[in-house]
Amino acid sequence: MFYGLVGYSVPLLLAATYQEVASDALREAIRHHELQLGDPAALRASQEARVREVIAASWLPDTWARPCAGYAGSYLRVAGAEWSVCLRHDAPRSILPPLALFDWEIPSLPEEIRGEASIRIR
Repeated sequence: MFYGLVGYSVPLLLAATYQEVASDALREAIRHHELQLGDPAALRASQEARVREVIAASWLPDTWARPCAGYAGSYLRVAGAEWSVCLRHDAPRSILPPLALFDWEIPSLPEEIRGEASIRIR
């Protein structure tokens, strides 16, 4: 009973944490006023560095935070006016191995736990 309770609580708490970290990182990437100024490549590098700093400052271990598919090895994606930050853990079973009872796995974990935040900037 205890393992089931913990087994279903931990993935929910992790999903909420990943979502919060992604939102905080996106806010940090867009909050500075130099968005309109300067070299676009240097600006992009500065924004990606801010996103990485927010993720590194979170309580998530480095091995638990990976960029999502479709983000080209970065946590930040800018596609026109839409900005997104996404991070994920690709092996939740390594955090909490499921217990097999009568062909049931407790807890039934997703393939990945991810948090993604997006905003459209005019």
